[in-house]
Amino acid sequence: MSVRLLGANIEQVCFNGDDQEARSNMLLGSLYAGMAFANAPVGGVHALAYPIGSHFKVPHGLSNAMMLPHVMEFNMRSKQATQQYAELAPIIFPHLQDHMQGADLQIQEDERKHTLYAGKLIEELVVLSHKLSLDIKLQSVGISNDDVALLASESMKQTRLLQNNPVEITLDDAESLYERAL
Repeated sequence: MSVRLLGANIEQVCFNGDDQEARSNMLLGSLYAGMAFANAPVGGVHALAYPIGSHFKVPHGLSNAMMLPHVMEFNMRSKQATQQYAELAPIIFPHLQDHMQGADLQIQEDERKHTLYAGKLIEELVVLSHKLSLDIKLQSVGISNDDVALLASESMKQTRLLQNNPVEITLDDAESLYERAL
């Protein structure tokens, strides 16, 4: 319910802040998401976002947006994560439903469908960031390749978050994820 409300209203709120219905839907969606976080812990995205915020004073939402597509793509090594991303795609981005129904006719194997749909979700999240004028490259906040080792090392301290990620993130993985986000 939260992602449906957030996905359906975020652009309207950002481009027409006077739309009270859209603002109310975002508020309610945020409330639901917060309640969900209390029962279902966050994982690798947040673990890698925390050092960005603490060392470079980047707002938490932006640091999460910067790492989200990279960690999601990394997590697609897990069939379960890929399936869950695929299920979320048309909920967050209803316009993908038509695209996905057309793909269903061509792809018979579930695993391949899930990979396609999950990939579309990641693409759409990046597109949304650009539409909202978010620069989600780490370089845009002053982070360079010289900072990657520090960020990766610091992210490894977020053990309570890393243990919840569907795919284990090692120090080398964290370095690679940060490099991709540059």
